[in-house]
Amino acid sequence: MVVGEAGDIVELLSNVESYAPDVVVLEGQLRIVHARELTELDAALVVVGDADTATHWMRFTQANVHALVHCDDPEEELVEAVRRAVDGSGYVSPGLSGALLKLTRAMMPRHLSAVPTHAPLTSRESEVLQLVRRGMANKEIARRLGLSEKTIKFHVSNVLAKAHVESRAQLIAAAAM
Repeated sequence: MVVGEAGDIVELLSNVESYAPDVVVLEGQLRIVHARELTELDAALVVVGDADTATHWMRFTQANVHALVHCDDPEEELVEAVRRAVDGSGYVSPGLSGALLKLTRAMMPRHLSAVPTHAPLTSRESEVLQLVRRGMANKEIARRLGLSEKTIKFHVSNVLAKAHVESRAQLIAAAAM
């Protein structure tokens, strides 16, 4: 049974507060910027959208969305999504599962082999190397590890020397071989 409709996030939050529904079905162009507000809802969330919706699944997950349904899927898929959202088991309709799998594969880190070195790396050098391989700059690495940028430069220089390469690019290329 439909107890309310909303044209924007403010109206949605107000309606949820007034009607206290078990499920909220969001359809159409949902602005991802509202994912934070969606975490405040005390209802199971079902999002109806297109394949582009799949690209935002991580934010939907953070917003506590319980089910995703493709807008072109049959009505039975929406009914199943609502049921699964209410019982807490979660649901992704067949129309979005392929897009989610493709996105998940694309987000997974590709396998990088060990970088051949002529001397063993310290545990800190190995840690710095992993972050360099992710494309992080010295400043970012320093922030993440709680060290100074000068210390990170020292560790990067040691790794480069031990790997007998002259640049970060060469270091990453050596790992990709």
